Amino acid sequence: MRITVVLFLFLLTACGGGTSGDAGADATSSEGGLTTPDYEDSPFGFHPALVAKAFYSDSGYIDAQNIGVRWNRPSKYAFWFKVQPDINDPAYTWDEYDILYGNVPEGINILANIATEPGREDCGYEITDSYLPVDEDKYTAFVKATVERYDGDGIGEEDFNGGVFPNPIKYWQVDNEPDALTKTGYAELQRITYMAIKEACPDCQVLIGGATGFPQNFANNFAVYAQQILSDLNGQYVDIFDFHWYGSADGDYRKSKAAYDLVRSQLNEYNFWNIPVWITEMGSYSGDPVDMPGILQPYQSERQQAGDYLKRFVYPLSFGVKKIFPAFGLMEGFKQNNGYFDHTGLIYDGAFSDDLGLGIKKLGYYSYKLMTEKLEGSDWDNIQVIQELGNVYIYKFLKGGESVYVAWWDYFDDTGVSKTITFNVDFTGDALITTAVPNADSGADLNENDYPDFFKTETKTVSGVQVTITLDENPVFVEAAQ
Repeated sequence: MRITVVLFLFLLTACGGGTSGDAGADATSSEGGLTTPDYEDSPFGFHPALVAKAFYSDSGYIDAQNIGVRWNRPSKYAFWFKVQPDINDPAYTWDEYDILYGNVPEGINILANIATEPGREDCGYEITDSYLPVDEDKYTAFVKATVERYDGDGIGEEDFNGGVFPNPIKYWQVDNEPDALTKTGYAELQRITYMAIKEACPDCQVLIGGATGFPQNFANNFAVYAQQILSDLNGQYVDIFDFHWYGSADGDYRKSKAAYDLVRSQLNEYNFWNIPVWITEMGSYSGDPVDMPGILQPYQSERQQAGDYLKRFVYPLSFGVKKIFPAFGLMEGFKQNNGYFDHTGLIYDGAFSDDLGLGIKKLGYYSYKLMTEKLEGSDWDNIQVIQELGNVYIYKFLKGGESVYVAWWDYFDDTGVSKTITFNVDFTGDALITTAVPNADSGADLNENDYPDFFKTETKTVSGVQVTITLDENPVFVEAAQ
């Protein structure tokens, strides 16, 4: 019998019991010297970073640590109905969440979601057709107790592990993807939850539930979100805004700028000036998933997915998004229906079409690792746009006083098989050009012990202040040769 651990919280956390795949994996050892707060500025996340798969030898956070993931958004939310299973009994049960949060290794920050109950379940903790709790005082007490337990301040008898916690949770998100068309009261839930979190942990940051999610319907969905939720909040009770961005690998990443501009304009209209914006769910896919209603999803190669994921980080970071979390899951498998979200991960789970076997890493796995090694520690507030013209995109990152350029050509909107470009750099001598996608058709063709030798590299002479390179379908990193 094949055992499948499904990661999505709404599907695996039904009323009355059950444990999440998030809850059972042991933490791996932390990295020497650097602690979780050292990576708080990092944009590199995953939703979720945990791999919890039966018969996979590296379940846990081994892969997340290996590729440089610095933020984990667990798939299991801190649910009121779970922590307080008898709403009339003030006793709280923490075991599942002590494991869930306590096993995250040092060096990976936690963004935790908190809510009354799963959105597709009626557990008796929400008012019918509303996000509001059936008892505001009891819900507020639950929120304060939960936040206090995991804030790592060592204050209070209920603090997890006596407050000795390498990953104190300082970022909380109120539920997720609120649906203002079918349920009421989300803005009030945000206010109630925000006030309770701040009372327990004044320095905690609170995110609003993310706005959905696909290019085809984002603008229409967000119009309702803004009118029904942001207008009611009117510049209060939110520290960080979140929107989600999925789609395909044929340029949908570029549409995130229009989405961001729309979000920013509405935030400004409703007095949320200068609020940080995160993308806590981002994705594309490899393989040939079943089409969604009204959305065709043609076959995409591992190479397409790998290059697209790099663009989905670099491009939004260049216009101000602060953090980005690919979803759903570092390992494939979500709804278990061969759909879109069963193909977005970077490790095959051994199920459904185009799967090359449990535990096989896709090309995107190694591209993510190379990306974090090249860019982690950059000055994220000073990313320069060098070119966004003629289907060529070039960005400059500053890391430790040195420049790293990221360049690509959107070949799918152009003609030919390559494009030669010349641009200015701020170093002399030779330039090292590293292709950002491994030199293979699939990760199954690679031996991970050969990393990073399977990335193609070449050197080009810098002439004056310019370097000339030829781009193909894969993005590249350009930096001074050592």
